[in-house]
Amino acid sequence: MALSFKVKAISRSRFLRNVFLTSVFILSFLLIFFSKSDYFVVNKVKSISNNYLYPITSFIVSPVKVISRLQTQFYDFRNLQAENNILKEEVMRLKKWQALAIHNNSENKVLKKLLNSTDSNLTLVKTASLVSRNDFMFSKMININAGLKDGVVNDMAVVNYRGLLGRTVDTSVGNTRVLLLIDPNSSLAVKTISNNNYSLLQGGDDGVHLVSAFSKDEKLPKVGDLVVTSGSAQIFPPNILVGKIVEIRKDNFLVLPFVDFKNIDYVQVIENK
Repeated sequence: MALSFKVKAISRSRFLRNVFLTSVFILSFLLIFFSKSDYFVVNKVKSISNNYLYPITSFIVSPVKVISRLQTQFYDFRNLQAENNILKEEVMRLKKWQALAIHNNSENKVLKKLLNSTDSNLTLVKTASLVSRNDFMFSKMININAGLKDGVVNDMAVVNYRGLLGRTVDTSVGNTRVLLLIDPNSSLAVKTISNNNYSLLQGGDDGVHLVSAFSKDEKLPKVGDLVVTSGSAQIFPPNILVGKIVEIRKDNFLVLPFVDFKNIDYVQVIENK
């Protein structure tokens, strides 16, 4: 009985060994198979992701990229707009300085010319600037910022660097009205430089020219003759430039003043010494 038990035990141990070896073989085979299949599956998954998932994810992510890019551009634009505003302010500041420099340069030129515009026989009463204009249809006047406190009285001659403008007619403490030569109510005794032809000029109806109302000599002057004040009326000093004769008519002639009455800035009030 002991011998049969021993034989059974040996048979069982052989069976178990065979089963174990078979199991080990099968497991080894399965491991090798799954390792190969895992590599294939991974590659397959990679291929699928590249072919299908990547376009989908790119499509999903693209709005985010666009929004991010737009946000960056918006920040850049805002910074650029701020810099542009700073540059605009700087340009405006420079333009103001340029306008001031041009104004000062023009003012200096006018004042330099004014310093040389008066004759040695004349006395400068006051240099003044234009305050306002009264250019009505039948009245040609300007207001200047000089008056009684500056020694200005009525019937004084007013000139600028180009010649005679008119005379003072209404003087207050700090301001004075000046009747311009082109006013129809103005009257001025003049003479020609070439032949001392004496005549009387009045403001024309066109508001531009002076018209001769009376000529002392029968012979009319020539076109191009220069006209100056004669000094005979005792209001205007003699030999102040008035204008140039531009047209000879049957009974009179026209004089174009040297002064540009549309562009008056600084003037001088003068009188005889």
